[in-house]
Amino acid sequence: MKIDVILLTKNSMKPTLPETVKSIYDNVPVNRLIVVDGGSTDGTLEYLSRFPRVEIIDDSKGNRATAREKGIKAVETEWHLHVDSDVVLCRDWFKYASKYMKKGVGAIWGVAIPVEEHVFNMVYSMSKLYRMRIIDTLIAQVFSKRYMTHDTLIRTEAVEDIRIPRDLYVWEDHYIGLHIVSKGYKFIKTRIPYCLHYVSEKSLESNILNGYILNKYRYLSPKDILLRVSMAVPKGVWIYINTRDYISARNQVISYIYMLKGWLLYRG
Repeated sequence: MKIDVILLTKNSMKPTLPETVKSIYDNVPVNRLIVVDGGSTDGTLEYLSRFPRVEIIDDSKGNRATAREKGIKAVETEWHLHVDSDVVLCRDWFKYASKYMKKGVGAIWGVAIPVEEHVFNMVYSMSKLYRMRIIDTLIAQVFSKRYMTHDTLIRTEAVEDIRIPRDLYVWEDHYIGLHIVSKGYKFIKTRIPYCLHYVSEKSLESNILNGYILNKYRYLSPKDILLRVSMAVPKGVWIYINTRDYISARNQVISYIYMLKGWLLYRG
């Protein structure tokens, strides 16, 4: 079986695009690499055009919501894979994932393990708090319960009719997951396969948009958002106690404050 792979890009050469693409071609039976680009100017498209079976779709006037939908509409295979441009797939990724490709399964997500020091320290501290293994903490997503698409294999018929709201600049992945589950399919989260995620907290202000979306689409109730805010400082202290990482602790607190700010901005 060969599958189409969807890769969203926008000035994505850093941090890991060469490693990301190599891991795709080394570990996935690629039919086509469908690149949906948001207007790159850093050499991303020139780099990707070197590879075989690449189809580039322009989405320079769009966002993650429009890019996801364009990528899905371009798929020709029974299953397709979403891979973020800042992840590296594990060895034999598709071999492991194919074991879950059974009747009733609509999506298979491989756990994303953060590599960046400060993000990892947050996860490490939460695993100590919840008394869980790090990888189980990542899968459980105790606070967000979010569907994600870092490295997610999707049954195409489960999303062929999807219409993603254009204002979902973030959380479009969760919308896709909810759509799959609403159609009666299972969304499986696995320890293996997995990917390494080179995410970093580049812009804490992005949590303002997170809060806005969480309120508008009722992904979190008022009780949920207040609980998060009330836990901001205690979590920050806990992170510092366990890691002595001041930056990680500070980012934890500020991210929740910005999330509340975004939440309050929505007046629907």
